[in-house]
Amino acid sequence: MEKEHRQHHTSNYDRFMSGEYCNSLNPEVLEMISNTKACLARLDCPDLEDSERTGILRNMLGSIGQRSAVGCNFLCQCGKHIFIGDKSVINDNCTMMDENHIHIGNQVLIAPNVQFYTATHPIDYNERFVENWDENSGELFFRTRSLPITIEDNVWIGGGSIILAGITIGTGSVIGAGSVVTKSIPANCVAVGNPCKVIRYLKTDYKIRTLDEKDIPQMKDLFRTTVLNVNSKDYTEEEVMDWVSCGDNEVRWKELLAVNQYVGAFNECNVLVGFSSMNKDGYLNSMFVHKDFQHKGIATQLLSEVERIAVQYGVEYITCEVSLTARTFFEKKGYEIIKIQKYKANKLELTNFVMRKVLNNKLS
Repeated sequence: MEKEHRQHHTSNYDRFMSGEYCNSLNPEVLEMISNTKACLARLDCPDLEDSERTGILRNMLGSIGQRSAVGCNFLCQCGKHIFIGDKSVINDNCTMMDENHIHIGNQVLIAPNVQFYTATHPIDYNERFVENWDENSGELFFRTRSLPITIEDNVWIGGGSIILAGITIGTGSVIGAGSVVTKSIPANCVAVGNPCKVIRYLKTDYKIRTLDEKDIPQMKDLFRTTVLNVNSKDYTEEEVMDWVSCGDNEVRWKELLAVNQYVGAFNECNVLVGFSSMNKDGYLNSMFVHKDFQHKGIATQLLSEVERIAVQYGVEYITCEVSLTARTFFEKKGYEIIKIQKYKANKLELTNFVMRKVLNNKLS
C-alpha cells in the first residue's frame, strides 16, 4: 500500500513537471520547499563566511557552477529545480519561482530585481478553480501547471525584467531592463519591451568560403527549405512547388557551380546557413538564407562578399533577378528595379524583378 502511495505521488510529480495542470502538492516538492526555506533563512546572515554561503547554495540548488554567484535577498521556491552554469552572476533581489526547472547557462549576467516564473494557471476561471472543492482533501482549490525556463550561454538580462513560464532565451541575446518576456527569444539579438520583442540582431561572424560540388547536398536542402518556408508568403503553393522542383536536378547544380562563383555562410557547427553567387559578367544568380537564420545579417555578409568578387572581376554593375520576397532587402542595399518580369521556374512563370547596382570598382 505504501509503495502504491509513493508511485501515485511520483506520477503526479512527473505529470506536473511535464506541463499538465495539477492541484495537489507532491511530498517530494513539499520537502524541497521546506529545505529551501531553511536555506534562505541562513543565506543572508551578515556574519556568514563566503565558503559557508557557497555551501548553502550548493545544498539548496540543483547545481551551481564554478565562479558563479548569487546576490543578496535571493528568493526561490524549490531550489533543487535551479541549475546554474559556470561564471554566471545573479544579482541582488532576484526571484526564481522554480516549480519547474530553471536552467541558467554559462557566463550569464542577470541584473537586480529580475523575476522568473515557471508556474501558470488556466485563463478561464472556471478551469482555474476546482469545482466543489473539499477543504479536507489535502488538495489545492486552484489548478497550476509549470513549464521550464532556459537561459542559454552568454545572455544578459536587464534589471527588473520578468521571464514567464516556458521561455527560452537564446545564446548571446540581451534583454532590455524592465522587459516582460512572454515568448521565447532567439539567439544573438537585442529584445526589449512589454511584451518583449526583438529590435535588432547582433552581428555574428559566420565563416564564408567558396562552395564546390561536395556542398551540393547542403545547397539543395537549404534551397528547398528556404523556398518552402520563406518565399511561400509571396507566392502561391503551386508556384512554390514548381520553384522547389528546380533544385532537384544535381546536374543543374554542377552546371551552375561551373559558371558562377558560389560562396556559403557556415555556422559554428559548420552547417551551411546561406549562399550566394557571382559570375564574371556581374550577374548575381542566387541569394538564399535558411529559414532559421533569417534577419541575422547573413544575407548582408554574403552580399558584401559577392560584391567584392564582382569588383575583382572589374564589372561596372551587378544585375540580379530578385523574388518578391527579397525585393526590399536589395532595395535597401542600393539596387534599383530595371523591370518587372515573368520568368519560367520549371513549368510555371513566376513574377520577379530585374535589379541593378552600379559599382564604384574600389576594393574593400
